[in-house]
Amino acid sequence: MTKLKDIAVSLNLSIPVVSKVLNDNMGTTGCSAANKAAVRAKAKEHNYRPNRIAQALRSGRKNSIGVFIHPLGAPGSDLVERLLTGLSFQANASHQRLWLSFYRTDKDFIHSFTKSARSEIDGLLVAGIFHPHLVRLYKAVEAHGIPVVTMFKNTTVSSDMTNVFCDDFQIGYLPTCHLLKKGCQRIAHIRSLDARYQGYVKALHDDGLPENPALVYTAIESFDTETGRDAVRHWIKNGLEFDALVAESDHQALGAISELLVHGRRVPEDVKVFGVDDSPLCTVGPVSISSVSQQIEETGAQAVGMILKRINKEPTQSVSIQPVLRLRASSGD
Repeated sequence: MTKLKDIAVSLNLSIPVVSKVLNDNMGTTGCSAANKAAVRAKAKEHNYRPNRIAQALRSGRKNSIGVFIHPLGAPGSDLVERLLTGLSFQANASHQRLWLSFYRTDKDFIHSFTKSARSEIDGLLVAGIFHPHLVRLYKAVEAHGIPVVTMFKNTTVSSDMTNVFCDDFQIGYLPTCHLLKKGCQRIAHIRSLDARYQGYVKALHDDGLPENPALVYTAIESFDTETGRDAVRHWIKNGLEFDALVAESDHQALGAISELLVHGRRVPEDVKVFGVDDSPLCTVGPVSISSVSQQIEETGAQAVGMILKRINKEPTQSVSIQPVLRLRASSGD
């Protein structure tokens, strides 16, 4: 492995000069443009890679980011795996290590963080299910010099904290608009998160249609397949006709499609269906499921970029990531 000393000796330059050139940190040190070009060319020729550990020791940094996640999503949704993929790719590209911990209660978080994280990380990312009582702890962590960036869904963690999230309103709005454009007029909805429901309602109103409360099945924060089945049973039992369904998870959509088929309703000919998550479930059922991607990997990548800015004391602000429609057979696409 090529070292700074090797480059310095080959060019008859001092090690400190070579180091400053490669780190773009010349300060008041003199070095001709020709020598700078020669150093960079020699480093590229020998595929030189800086010693990140030595750099961290000199700067007082650990080059390590803490990642605390309360797992979210039904089994098979693949949300946590995709989040970790986005985090790890961006961390690797930025030469950072991830210090990972999962938690489910406030106590779990406090135990894991106070045990060893304080001395091992430069910044903290928190994701998954929101714990309102931990907000005071996040601020205490920042007061001790460790910046925090959160990844919570449409949650106002605190006006002075940085949050990276996918817009839940648009998650309800976009698929409803798509179905309206395809001519659907009686669109049912499974209401599990209020922001997604509000997006569904706004899309109807924008198209000049009133909301029909009878076609809204409320199952707060219930995203499993049985919820989708229950919703369809409820509407059919009550003689309610609908030509489309906007669910709030792929599990709900899969359960709904299965129940529709049991009752002789064709998908998408009789009822068009949308899910959320763009999970592996979308391609394993009797009909491939159109879904709304929450851009989970992008969320993770942007969060790493935000925490690095905060570590470097650069200004940041919360980011709302826009969801994307993934069209398949269940919506007639």
